[in-house]
Amino acid sequence: MNASTLDHRYDLRTAAVDPAPRARLASLVAGTSAAATAALLWLVQIVLVDVAARGHGSDLREALTQWDAQWMTLIAEHGYGDFAYTADPAEPTIFQSVAFFPGYPTVVRIVAAPLTVFGVDDATVIAAFLTSAIASLALAWGVAVLALDLWTRVTGHDADLATSIIVSVASAIVVFGAPMSVVYWMPYSEATFTALAVWALVAMIRGRFGVAGVLVLAAGLTRLTGAALVATLAVAAAVELVGYWRRRGTLTPRRPFPWAAAAAPVVGSLGIAGYLAWASDQTRSAGGYFAIQDRGWGSGWDWGRSTVGWIGDHVVGGLSDTTQTGYTISAWSMIAAAALCVVTLWPVVRGRLPWQPWVFAVGVAVIVLGSGGIMHSRPRLLLIPISLFALSIAVLAISAAARATGWKRWAIGAATVVGIVIWCVLGAWVSTFMLIDFDYGI
Repeated sequence: MNASTLDHRYDLRTAAVDPAPRARLASLVAGTSAAATAALLWLVQIVLVDVAARGHGSDLREALTQWDAQWMTLIAEHGYGDFAYTADPAEPTIFQSVAFFPGYPTVVRIVAAPLTVFGVDDATVIAAFLTSAIASLALAWGVAVLALDLWTRVTGHDADLATSIIVSVASAIVVFGAPMSVVYWMPYSEATFTALAVWALVAMIRGRFGVAGVLVLAAGLTRLTGAALVATLAVAAAVELVGYWRRRGTLTPRRPFPWAAAAAPVVGSLGIAGYLAWASDQTRSAGGYFAIQDRGWGSGWDWGRSTVGWIGDHVVGGLSDTTQTGYTISAWSMIAAAALCVVTLWPVVRGRLPWQPWVFAVGVAVIVLGSGGIMHSRPRLLLIPISLFALSIAVLAISAAARATGWKRWAIGAATVVGIVIWCVLGAWVSTFMLIDFDYGI
């Protein structure tokens, strides 16, 4: 990829500065269509989870507040350090809670405050669900905007109103119908982090580096994988600065120096760097943040040895019992993420897709696949890269159907619809199985 390709085949930013009323209407319709689609898929997932939970002698609330959801609500209600884990009585106390970044619990605490004042029972849990729901709708809107930017890059022109609706609805189906997408509606940080990341990617693609820097900062306070977003922003800023340097003598009128691009990576890194510094200081007696991750959760960078070993042991684990089925699902999620990193590279190299979402998705995949830890949670941890890769493929397929004529258009369109249906069925089954049937944490 040369600098001119990375800079843009065409300039999305020109249209973003002063969009026409029709474009604004298309964006509004696309966003609301995506949000409505996401809400509908949420309803379907909730019904399936409720039925499955009742079949196992449980209920919907218990199913949706398992595992990390309990950590998130505890941190929101009590803060860090009020509940601890001791690996060995002879060793310092390891506060496992610091492994969870403060962004989501902080928002939950703010949302819960007025509920607590009015004496609402379970204010923190209710606030957690509200936070995830609002973040999910913001994510759906952001995914629609991102998908339309992908469409513009693929086709070379903006989508009309009908196409905007089709692309936005398809994008919401791909993201919210993905395997393990039920976590977006749970008291987890996934929806909040992914919404921030998607909108940050949109800002990067459109050259709005000030906005991107602030969004990346917030994302860095939400999850450790915010490091991949910081890296993506740094590359985007570098491309912008190199482009300015190469064009500085040819532009008329002369463009000012892109100070926002230069400052954005610094601003964006403050969230994750600040929290890691604070957490390491609070737990320095136990070795700092990454020692907590390793000793408290078994998570640490191992150059992919755990991933390779897990795939080798469980890729053909079969369906003999629910545990082995869950392990096999986890193994195949790792294989899918790695394969999609490669499959989607060629359209990016050719300039048919913006490179920013691809770099971020690959960054998250590398962080997850290169680390050890709780291996059966990988379907959730790889949800973001797999969804972004699938989104790109869906936009490419829809654009191919739009360009085709005659029977080819119908064939490509039918194949795309069938693929999306299979994707949603697989997603619903994996989400329900891992949440209800599988005995270990997701």
